[in-house]
Parts: sequence; C-alpha cells; structure tokens
Amino acid sequence: VIQQRPGELFPHHFWLLTSWTEEQIGAADLLALYRRRGIAESLMGEWMSTLSPALSSTRRPKSHYREKAPKTTTGSGDPFAANEVILLLSGLAYQLLHTARTLVEEATQSGWSLKRVHERVLKVAARVVVHARRATFVIASMSAELWDLAWRWLGRLSPAT
Repeated sequence: VIQQRPGELFPHHFWLLTSWTEEQIGAADLLALYRRRGIAESLMGEWMSTLSPALSSTRRPKSHYREKAPKTTTGSGDPFAANEVILLLSGLAYQLLHTARTLVEEATQSGWSLKRVHERVLKVAARVVVHARRATFVIASMSAELWDLAWRWLGRLSPAT
C-alpha cells in the first residue's frame, strides 16, 4: 500500500500479506477489511486494559486466592462456566462504559478514553449524607457536572417495548 501525503517528499508505504488472490478480494476491499480489523483489535485492547477480566487458564477450580484458601466455595465448580460468566459481565460493563464515554464526549465536545471515563466519572470519591428518607451523594464538582448530564440523558430515554 502506497499513500502520498501532502507536504511529504516520500510516500508512506506498508505491506499487506494475505493468502487471498486478486480475484477473491480487491485491493481496496482488502485494505478496508484490515483497517476495520485494526479498529476492532484496538477496541478489544482498550477493553482488556481498562476492565481486565481475570479469566482462568486452568480446568481446575481455584484452591487459593491471594495465598489464602477460600472460606467457602460457591458456583458450579466448572471453570469454563465461570470464565464465560466473567467474560459476559465484562462485555456488559464495556457496553455501559462505552455508552458513558459517548455521552461524555457529546457533552464536552472532546475525545475520552475508556480509562479516563472510568477514573474521572465512575471511580470518584463520594460522601453519602442520609437525612430522614433521603440519601444524597456528594461528589466532586467535575464529576457532578458529568453525572448531572448523564441523569438528564437517561431521563430522555424511553423504555423498550
């Protein structure tokens, strides 16, 4: 692939090695396919680095956790099923975090990474004030503005039928 960039003397170039023939897929379609794959791998890497689901690589259930034996064992004892649940919950958390990122980007008109949303919006210190029949969360002003936007945005959503 050769790309001529404005203002540069030498063109930018790179190679795509594939087993597909020219008849199976054209050059432009192949380049588009690899670019989509690169975006998908980038999102997957962002998901893994932000949420880091702890999947087990063994067929045995855990006998120790942080150098201590568990007090009770719960679950089916099937590590594959446990990994499946962890992966599904992590995927759901990613979708919620990505939705929050989209909302924050829309409100602030700037790009946000998943890690930044996680640290600045979701992982904030809060104080709970309980009075009579009401509990109030007191959080930092930067996060409070973003949470206020989020609640207003969620209020506009209509329930699925």
